[in-house]
Amino acid sequence: MSSTKLVRVSNNIRGKKLISSDGNFEEFLSSVRSKFELDEAENITFVDEYGAEVDSDVFPILVSLDGIQNIIFKLEEESSVLEIDLSYNNTSQSSYFLPAAGNIGLSQSFGIGDNFKQILQTTVQQNNVIHGIVEDCKSKGFVDDKSSTILINEFVSKLIEVKGDSPATSVQKQFAAAIVEILPCWRYSGSKYGLDILFDEVSRSGLIQTRLRRIHQILHTSQKVNSAKKTKKRSTGGPCVKTARNEEPADDQQYESLILLLNGTCAKTGKERLKELITNTYHHRIYLRQSNPQSIFLHYKKFKECDFMISFEFSLMKEESQHNFTNSWPVFSSKLLIKAKEFNSSPAVTKYLAEESDQWDQSLAALFLLLHLIPPAAQGKAKGSRSKTTCAQMLMVSYYKSGTPLNSILDTWSDEKRQPNLICLGEDKKNLVYFFLVVDKILLPIDATNSTEAIDRLFKSHYVFSAEYDKNLQGVWKFLQVFIYKIDVDKTDLSRKIKQVSSQLHGILAESRLE
Repeated sequence: MSSTKLVRVSNNIRGKKLISSDGNFEEFLSSVRSKFELDEAENITFVDEYGAEVDSDVFPILVSLDGIQNIIFKLEEESSVLEIDLSYNNTSQSSYFLPAAGNIGLSQSFGIGDNFKQILQTTVQQNNVIHGIVEDCKSKGFVDDKSSTILINEFVSKLIEVKGDSPATSVQKQFAAAIVEILPCWRYSGSKYGLDILFDEVSRSGLIQTRLRRIHQILHTSQKVNSAKKTKKRSTGGPCVKTARNEEPADDQQYESLILLLNGTCAKTGKERLKELITNTYHHRIYLRQSNPQSIFLHYKKFKECDFMISFEFSLMKEESQHNFTNSWPVFSSKLLIKAKEFNSSPAVTKYLAEESDQWDQSLAALFLLLHLIPPAAQGKAKGSRSKTTCAQMLMVSYYKSGTPLNSILDTWSDEKRQPNLICLGEDKKNLVYFFLVVDKILLPIDATNSTEAIDRLFKSHYVFSAEYDKNLQGVWKFLQVFIYKIDVDKTDLSRKIKQVSSQLHGILAESRLE
């Protein structure tokens, strides 16, 4: 072999050393003897971290793999135990003796991983800072962002010390389970094992996985790593999911007379008749949502006249979820604005709470705060960078002074506001009086008397008109969809950030549903 690689060599008594090797087994053996000061007569056996023997045939292949490989050597007279050094410095040392690597079978059922639990408990006990953070998180009932960063950096460094910089997926999963066991408030309640914040099998975005990737980037900056593409589980939840249609396409003529009656009924005096006609034509709109959502406005012109139609249509679609937001948001928003700085003290959140949140009324201030907690995600090289949070705010809500002509608002409407947008009018942002929606540059009246109801209608409009969430607002809308409205809870693909924030806000969510 032409390239030289680093190999991490360890022994249960003599510790660990990094040794360079070009794949020549005899030279590697000689280097091990020299580095660890072993006699030529010593009979040395090499195994990998799982206990499989490494001989002269296997060694060149093992060294050629990406990353720093872990090789354990044993001497004939030594007992087959693997010592894991858990010390933080040279003055304080503590060691655990575990079964030899070959006996630490990952065939043991995934669960807590007692060995990892012991290691983490010792890590916490030996470091006063880490111990203080863990106890603080336990008392608060959540892991704030700053604590999360410190703990993950510390815990993953311990994982690397024990298992190398490329631990197997099953090892990462066991390690995540052990962390959740010693810090239960890091558990994600929306999955069977509750590991998603730390280890996510689908999106690979767990905190452990993210930290390991970052370490690999640092270690291999000069190497071009071609990672295998994994098939991501396709989300089947949300407002514009295209489902298979077993029924025949709706015939426009079948509904023509009903639609004519609906469009000809007076919006002011015929509300009950309108609701009856809306119900009778509901299946036609289901078909339109699946085939051509833009045509809804062509057929059903009353959406432009009747302020109750979005709410009523959503009640036909998601009856069990129709009041969830308006029932819980007033309490949730109040508690969120008070407690947010406890679990996120980033400069952006701190600045927003200090300088901007007081400019808006409570409901909108909390919505924008949630946008700071779950900021727009980067969209990839081909899709442009993430939008700034302040720009993302304007993609959601547009404020105008009372008296601003509605026609002038539409005439100057930005092309960037492609998805449903809430228009708020008032003397200032804290005293809002009138609310409208703009969907496909069409102004729609809504039956909202306050900003909480207005936000509710904005969310519901995505479902009524089968509109995708704006890519910069997906995090906030998915959070509301799953954790407030309780829609498609088990079908919606959530990012690690959404799961992490939901875990931090678990207490507030529970309180807002009770009150």
